[in-house]
Amino acid sequence: MSLLLAAAACDKSSAKPGGAAAKEALYAQSDSPDNLKGLLDTIVKSGEAGDAKKAAALTRALLPDEASLKKAVKDEAPAEFSQKVLEFAKSVPADDAQVAGLIKRGEANRTEVQVHGATTEEIAEYKQDSVPFKEFPGGAQKLAQSVLRPGTKFYEVEFLEPGKDAGMKYHLFFWDGASWRMLGPAWRWAK
Repeated sequence: MSLLLAAAACDKSSAKPGGAAAKEALYAQSDSPDNLKGLLDTIVKSGEAGDAKKAAALTRALLPDEASLKKAVKDEAPAEFSQKVLEFAKSVPADDAQVAGLIKRGEANRTEVQVHGATTEEIAEYKQDSVPFKEFPGGAQKLAQSVLRPGTKFYEVEFLEPGKDAGMKYHLFFWDGASWRMLGPAWRWAK
């Protein structure tokens, strides 16, 4: 379980995908950074309030399936990469309480949620002082250069203590045309 949590998040300071109807009933999703911010805040607050069923359902819905993965990964990406991402998504435990704890703020004082976005091309370039350089891990650059679909916008979501610039970060969210999905640290499976 701790491996799954470590794979989903990166603390820079010290599954099965759900159906569209179920996701919509729990949180109305739309293609905007503010909506993504609200979704992650809802997941965390649901888990903290003891609503493991809701937090787990929303978390599972972030996991890509084959169709949504095609929206984020270019056609010529190695099949083995996509297979590893999908295997990881299927490895999420069945227990709602465990899944509800996968996305969390890290520390109780991390009440601020920030969303940082960049296109595949911007991440691949990783220009000094750019959003990707400041907010995306180096592994995201490797993915952008090798497997991420051109023209796609990806986001990092970060839980921070107000006034701080580093916190608990979740990686590579993208809009699949209907809902938010998350690649997480998929650079682990890229060659």
